[in-house]
Amino acid sequence: MHHDPLLSSARKPFCSFGHVWVVLALWVPLPMGGSRGFALPLLFRLYVGVKRGGSKDAPGRPRRGTRQQAAEQAHAAHPRPTKLALARELLALVAGWADGRTVYAVVDSAYAARPLLEDRPANVQVLSRLRPDAALWARPGRRRPGQRGRPRKRGHRLPTPKAMATVRRRWDPLPLTLYGRRVTPLVFGCTALWYGALRDQPVRIVVVRDPSGRRRDKAFFCTDLAVDAAFILKGYARRWTIEVAFYNQKQFLGFEDPQNQTPEAVARTAPMAGIVLRLGPALVRRSRPARPRRRLAGPPLVPLQNGPILPRHAHRRQA
Repeated sequence: MHHDPLLSSARKPFCSFGHVWVVLALWVPLPMGGSRGFALPLLFRLYVGVKRGGSKDAPGRPRRGTRQQAAEQAHAAHPRPTKLALARELLALVAGWADGRTVYAVVDSAYAARPLLEDRPANVQVLSRLRPDAALWARPGRRRPGQRGRPRKRGHRLPTPKAMATVRRRWDPLPLTLYGRRVTPLVFGCTALWYGALRDQPVRIVVVRDPSGRRRDKAFFCTDLAVDAAFILKGYARRWTIEVAFYNQKQFLGFEDPQNQTPEAVARTAPMAGIVLRLGPALVRRSRPARPRRRLAGPPLVPLQNGPILPRHAHRRQA
């Protein structure tokens, strides 16, 4: 469900219902070097919720009939795993393909929860945003000789990321490239136990502040304690490329045009659009292996909806 700005008014908002997909994409750097890259969708899973939308927005739709009963029965019989369960399934597949190599999964903050973080494959590390009011704890101390009772799972309570940023006096400037721009944010890091989402290991936390004060302080985390602040910020910035991939699928590949009704057609449309999107760069690179690199002609690099500066889909089609 999403807010439709074209049909909505100031007094009455209008919401449209559509399919919800859980997508796993691979970030690939561009051949011209630098920190730019693009996302290649690899795996798709259709999320089917408990509620069915559209009944209130279409009062003239028939409530009875053979087709309506069949649709209701099919919806009730369809297995309904959660989005986190679907994402966990995709990560398990990729972890098996990696053959022991470390896989960094950059996920939206809605997926940074216990069902995805706990008991994940050993070679999967998760990177995402952290709630500003997240309850953080210190690591449990060592047991004293002769101490009775079960071992403690967490230590004393620590301030939230928002509270840490409020009282923080010393920030470290960190020059780096984010979203195609050179910036120097103020950062500080710490290691804490986010017991509400991951009970068995601490996470590496980075709090970021805009020196100009135009943006609010934000916090990010990674389950890999060996990474630094630059790795976490650059890694989360690369997540934006999957939004660009969705944009390209809709604008250039007609992902939002089909009006499918059968389950097979619904399940095949999104993967087909993703396959076509990722076959383009692969075919271009395979068909032109020996040509020297050159500047692509066409539209310049432009921001997507006042977002980061990224190459347009037209560049890859012209290559």
